[in-house]
Amino acid sequence: MALLLRGGSKIIWIAASGGRDRPDPVTNQWFPTPFDASSVNNMRRLVEHAGAPGHIYPLVLLCYDIMPPPPQVEKEIGERRVISYHGAGLSVAPKMEYNEVTASSKGPEEAKEAYSQALYDSICQQYNVLKAAVHGAQGLEASTARNLGVQNSVLNQI
Repeated sequence: MALLLRGGSKIIWIAASGGRDRPDPVTNQWFPTPFDASSVNNMRRLVEHAGAPGHIYPLVLLCYDIMPPPPQVEKEIGERRVISYHGAGLSVAPKMEYNEVTASSKGPEEAKEAYSQALYDSICQQYNVLKAAVHGAQGLEASTARNLGVQNSVLNQI
């Protein structure tokens, strides 16, 4: 990863929760798994010390209906997947600047948690927009500033 970052001009997608999203056992609704603040901080530090300019953008890819994971997280490599056809969504939010997000934090641990939470909150917001676009049949209308409560949202349905 460090070598890729040092080379610059790369887009790298990291699943900050380890790609372990699963449906809620009660509601059966999908939602992003909370991020591990230490993992997010390690990635941020890799980007910061890469030697080439790097930026962190919250990105959501909604595609679980195409190849959903098993209901339980499996520890073994090679969990069984069933492939189907379905719509997918991709959303990229504005970049998250560590210094801006953590300006009011009282120490490095609080800053690490605040940054991770800000990224997670952005991901959850985008995730809900994509669910409305793909599963709620709202399409591009789901990404309007009115529906998001923010501006500068990007939604591409593929």
